[in-house]
Amino acid sequence: MIPLLYLTDKTNAALIPDEAGIASVFAGAGMEIHVKVWDETDWEFYANILIRTPWDYALKRFLFLEKLARAARQGCNIIHCEKIVKWNIDKAYLVELAGAGHKVVPTYVENNFTPGLLVKYFEKHGTLVLKPRIGAGGRDTFKVSGEDDLSKTSALSGSSVLVQPFVPEIETFGEHSFIFFGEEFSHAVLKKARPGEFRVQGLHGGTVEAYFPPKAEIDEAAALLKSVNLDTVYARVDAVRLKTGFHLMELEILEPELFFRFCPEGMVRFAQAVRKRLK
Repeated sequence: MIPLLYLTDKTNAALIPDEAGIASVFAGAGMEIHVKVWDETDWEFYANILIRTPWDYALKRFLFLEKLARAARQGCNIIHCEKIVKWNIDKAYLVELAGAGHKVVPTYVENNFTPGLLVKYFEKHGTLVLKPRIGAGGRDTFKVSGEDDLSKTSALSGSSVLVQPFVPEIETFGEHSFIFFGEEFSHAVLKKARPGEFRVQGLHGGTVEAYFPPKAEIDEAAALLKSVNLDTVYARVDAVRLKTGFHLMELEILEPELFFRFCPEGMVRFAQAVRKRLK
């Protein structure tokens, strides 16, 4: 058995329900997982490290990046590697992908954010969504419809922020998530926000259901993932369907929820993809 450090956060120290059976599945692929809380563990004592569900990393991002860098300097085999994590942790990658010609929900970066900066975006797009440039789980994410809403954005003042037009389709049609292992499509889900909410995460009352996409949608998601040329072990492509086709919302590579409850065999694919990368 190959030992594998399996990093999570304190809230999920007993693993998220979707991954409760993962130890036996990984054992079947020749791996012994050691589930540890990421900020209470010395990563560098393990030759192989899997960053799975450290969902509070954004609250301690400097510590997270320090631990990542230290393990990389020690020659640890990290899934995903420091290069991929540092690229994906900064959601400004959406601007990069749009510049490369991909269909992405329009995204702007404002460093040292102040509410007054939004006036020009209101004039162009109307209702907006604001979120931290580095963040997770919909924390400090706000929908603002005009200057009367600006007070709710005070938590973002002085920080680096993404500004996007609000996409009403997220409330009517939901967000589609395409899950890949070894860059091969595994399964998909449809996430929907609860009435009166725009965030689709379960933390905010969102729901999830199985989704069976047509080949054209799978091919589009796969092409986008391949184009970033990062050789991922696992990834989730989150997209919304607009009149002009699917547009990327986020490319989740760092710590995506993988929704194994809708595809139990996906856990086997996951284990096989990880096993191929261990040393």
